Amino acid sequence: MSIMKQAAKGFSRRTVEELSSLRSEPPWLRQRRLEAWRLFEATPMPTPQDEDWRRTDISALALDELLPFAEAPYPQVDGIAQLPQEVRALLGEGQPEGGLLVQHDSQVVHVSLAEEAAKQGVIFASLEEAVRKQPELVERYFMTRCLSPQHGKFAALHGALWSGGAFIYVPQGVEVALPLRTCQWLARPGLAVFPHTLIVLEAGSKLTFIAEQFSPELDGQALSCGASEVYLHAGAHLRHVAVQQLGRQVYNMEAQRHLLEGDSRLDSLVIGLGGKLTKLFAESVLQGPGASAQMRGVVLGSGDQHFDHQTLQEHIAPHCSSDLLFKVAVKDQAMSVHLGIVRVHRDALGTDASQTVRNLILSEGAKAHPILPLEIEASDIRRCSHAATVGQVDENQLFYLMSRGLTRQDAQKLIVDGFFEPILEAIPLMAIQHRLRRAVDEKLGLAKP
Repeated sequence: MSIMKQAAKGFSRRTVEELSSLRSEPPWLRQRRLEAWRLFEATPMPTPQDEDWRRTDISALALDELLPFAEAPYPQVDGIAQLPQEVRALLGEGQPEGGLLVQHDSQVVHVSLAEEAAKQGVIFASLEEAVRKQPELVERYFMTRCLSPQHGKFAALHGALWSGGAFIYVPQGVEVALPLRTCQWLARPGLAVFPHTLIVLEAGSKLTFIAEQFSPELDGQALSCGASEVYLHAGAHLRHVAVQQLGRQVYNMEAQRHLLEGDSRLDSLVIGLGGKLTKLFAESVLQGPGASAQMRGVVLGSGDQHFDHQTLQEHIAPHCSSDLLFKVAVKDQAMSVHLGIVRVHRDALGTDASQTVRNLILSEGAKAHPILPLEIEASDIRRCSHAATVGQVDENQLFYLMSRGLTRQDAQKLIVDGFFEPILEAIPLMAIQHRLRRAVDEKLGLAKP
């Protein structure tokens, strides 16, 4: 669907109204956009004086100079062979996938879904298409109970100007055999993109979902301001992998929030490799008895990259469990901040929660700041623990490996690869595993020619 080729620079209420009008959106969606814009205008820009942004300064981000929308430079295509070569190279070949959605800049350009999944009633579509074809479902779930514009300044901006993204619906009791995958390609400098992913898993359903963000090295600032909201109904199981490999001039502001009902299960993995500055909120809300969330993360920073991950394990219902493990490596002048909160409500009896953040410092100028508070109101819990480590590569390990014939470079490569490998090997597509291992080695300057 053609919308507008390109909007004027900067963000305004008029831009919001034009975007909604040109899409012929229903009144309820237009109203939600305008309410989100009102909240954006009323909410101050985050500064390091705010608790959630204490070590992250975004004052260099020139929002007024960014385009709020730009169409892809080609129309929607039926097959990946019609996509640009640089995008096809990222997708790989022969992938065992159940469905694929590709977004180029602000516009979805390709969607496919395996026939077996479609026959089971699975919906996998661009969010714009879902608004037209499944309006009642989208209206019920879109930025309501899970991730609302009240979540923060950038969540409100996203709610006003979202474009593209995916809608995924899995009916009750359906297990999607192969992963569904989205690829978002940001190719234009000076552009802000706002992809939105909405996932609804009905009771007893099961899905593996992989979301990837890419861009080339751009010659100017860009912004990726995405959001993912996930509803897991009773007994549902989701494996959710998010990979971020944006260019070095891209600011990445993202929110990812999961609502878990009784006996549902989440296995999430966040991988952060790219971007200039990343602020990611990754939250699991366990609101039904017996729900469980496993949250994993890999972060590798180099140059002057800045990563700020804020995670939340919120236990509302009794007898739920959550476990978080992030592994972080930083070199050069890169910085990682991780604010991880475990919040246990008064009625969350029998809670079992833990969080661990391990940081590996690879250069003298690199920094890592793990901050892991516990907020516990329940009087009867099984466990609530937190642990953080910050350290350099062990010289004894290096000496041991070098004494067996390895160069210092190869020994360091082996140690860093081993640091990340237990998490990377859990990625459900081998081609993505291989690409990420190569990307890690390239960032570390350890890739073999």
